[in-house]
Amino acid sequence: MRFLRRVHAEWLLILPRLTRTRLGVALLGLGILLLWLCSRGLDPLAVALHAGALGAVLGAAYAVAGETDRAALGVALTHPTTPLAIATGRCLATVLPATCLVLATTVAVGWQAGHAAAGVLAAAAVGSCALAAMLAFGNTAAVPLFLFMAGAGAIPPEHVVDFVHPGVIRVAAASALELGPALWHYRDIAAGDLGAITHAVAWAGLGVLLTSAMVARQRAVFHS
Repeated sequence: MRFLRRVHAEWLLILPRLTRTRLGVALLGLGILLLWLCSRGLDPLAVALHAGALGAVLGAAYAVAGETDRAALGVALTHPTTPLAIATGRCLATVLPATCLVLATTVAVGWQAGHAAAGVLAAAAVGSCALAAMLAFGNTAAVPLFLFMAGAGAIPPEHVVDFVHPGVIRVAAASALELGPALWHYRDIAAGDLGAITHAVAWAGLGVLLTSAMVARQRAVFHS
């Protein structure tokens, strides 16, 4: 119960983040853009996946990338809590707004439960990993992650091998798409593919553990 209370305390940061920062406006703009692209031919499943992944990257950027958020993390580390509780709470606060965006856009384009599930799991996998990346590299990681998920993340790795040069970059990009949380993996979630579901859940859990490790490192620096 103590662990859950600590997670809840971190999760509550979502409310001021939505109302006192530009996160709410950014998510609204993203949703409008995706609906416009859908009216121009983007398929509804891609709308759900991009809403989840891109919304999660935005949530992660506003959760830990700013100086104010890092200061708040420093204060949290002085409280009787654990890195895992902080990581879990912040991952929930990152994923929940993206989940709401997935549900809203899925309803707007024609509700399909499989599409919504794919978008939510994509948000969980991408959001937890994005949180760890931004704790490690700061806000400089936000734009590359957003652009990667918006573009290359939806492309199967065998297609990348066909047109990306030179060879080392081609193999690295294809490997990242094959192994990491990428949207082409998660299209199969809509059809109930257990492999794709397992991949998303595994990356979501790994992202929480990586975020916890980064928070622990921040605690060591803070107390040194």
